[in-house]
Amino acid sequence: MGSGKTTLARRLEHELPALRFTIDEWIVALYGPDLNAEEFPVASRRVTAVLEGQWKRAVTLGIHVILDYGFWTRRGRDGLRAEASALGVPLTFYALELPEEEAWRRIRRRNLEPGVLPIADETFTRLRPRFEPLGPDETALQVSFE
Repeated sequence: MGSGKTTLARRLEHELPALRFTIDEWIVALYGPDLNAEEFPVASRRVTAVLEGQWKRAVTLGIHVILDYGFWTRRGRDGLRAEASALGVPLTFYALELPEEEAWRRIRRRNLEPGVLPIADETFTRLRPRFEPLGPDETALQVSFE
């Protein structure tokens, strides 16, 4: 959270060009920005299931796809690697790193923007430790934002 995933995804969608799938944007469009802690996981699973079918169809048609997802766990990243391999498409992970203080600042600034899915301080504090950094055997392009 706050690492710059969506900023990078928006840049890449124009550079490649590609279709960008940003879960938060779909959740806000379909459910609004004010989901509570009980509603969010259900909405997220539903949106992710729909987007999965769409991005897989796009890559089979030869269209570049940007998955603006967190891929917070090794298991999730390995799952995507297996899916890409089964579809016969290349896969690139981007590693975004920045100090936690900067992530906090970005989240707070983002929360002021209209139409975004806000991230409460409590949510940030509770979820941030769940992120599993890339292992030494995981290939990724390193990206830093100034």
